[in-house]
Amino acid sequence: MSPKLPATMRSLVAPKFCTPTEYEVIDMPLPTIKKPEDVLIRVYAGGLQTGDTQRAYGATRMLPGKMEFPMKLGMEGSGMVVAVGSAVTKFRPGDEVYAVAWPGRPMDLFAEVGFLSEYAVVPQSCVLPKPASLAHEDAASLLAFTQTAYQCAETALRLMRENGVADGLAGKTVFVPGALSATGSVAIQLLKNHYNVGRVISTVSTEKLPFVEQYLPDLVDQLIDYKTTKRLTDVVQPGSVDFVLNTQWDLVNTFPLVNPKKGVVVSISSAPHPSLMREMLPTAPFWLFWVLAIAQWYYAFQLRGTNIRYMFVSGNFAVREQMEQTGEIIARGKVKPVKRVVALEDIQAVREGCEQVYRGTGGIGKLVITMG
Repeated sequence: MSPKLPATMRSLVAPKFCTPTEYEVIDMPLPTIKKPEDVLIRVYAGGLQTGDTQRAYGATRMLPGKMEFPMKLGMEGSGMVVAVGSAVTKFRPGDEVYAVAWPGRPMDLFAEVGFLSEYAVVPQSCVLPKPASLAHEDAASLLAFTQTAYQCAETALRLMRENGVADGLAGKTVFVPGALSATGSVAIQLLKNHYNVGRVISTVSTEKLPFVEQYLPDLVDQLIDYKTTKRLTDVVQPGSVDFVLNTQWDLVNTFPLVNPKKGVVVSISSAPHPSLMREMLPTAPFWLFWVLAIAQWYYAFQLRGTNIRYMFVSGNFAVREQMEQTGEIIARGKVKPVKRVVALEDIQAVREGCEQVYRGTGGIGKLVITMG
């Protein structure tokens, strides 16, 4: 390792299985390049996802293996390359990049990740050149959720073709709950600006109603206050939606909105199919696959008598072509950051922001933490 690099770095960690109220910022050893395709990045800004907080709370307890503590947090970030492995051909020291932490499947939930640290190591397959027009804070908020939204939209197009709809998403009506959530805000922009959907329907809490136009100008055609709306069908005509991109744990209540003959539903917040879970986490306990199978039967029962196509999607960052396509979308400005930013050393603000991510309420957009 270069003698110019420090021996330690500052990191946001979970000292044990815990909620964000117990997260700490401590000194940790600098990560090292261990594989030929590794890239060492000096991180300027990192993003926190719900999956970070779930791992920290103990989502891995049901899996064989042992989580090492302190556990570094952060699944994506932006910064500058400071060193590369012998097989790295796409990047060199000095390049400004942004990246995600996991290359694909199966997912190793015990792997040492940590973009909420001053340095992080990832394989070059997880890294993209950062557009010069994009600040590091912005880049750290966009890649993972934009690629997930892109994969959802492409899945929807395939399901629509299976239902005999071959003219794409242009002009269609879509429902994306959580307009100012990290995923919802990105998905709405992608669908309107890249896929040219005709009408977007979304939801927010009463408190966030005034902010939607500020962060998503002219993008949401119908905005629903979910706190004052008992049923979605009270304000959205049943069967009028072509595509639901579900981002919240309220999947079955979106089904009545969908065109029963040719509509599609793609969800990132519901029970995955057992086969997908086996692909992602093959060592999960057998009873979990049974529970997921029962959930699929329940979804099918709720969709009985319709031709609605449904699929769960989990972002897969191993598909390099789609990652590069996502990068092009971001570089063209089709998706802009909706974020809130705190500094790593402001531990109280960091804990409060992480708690919002953990609980899924209160925050606007993606939580980004700057390294200073």
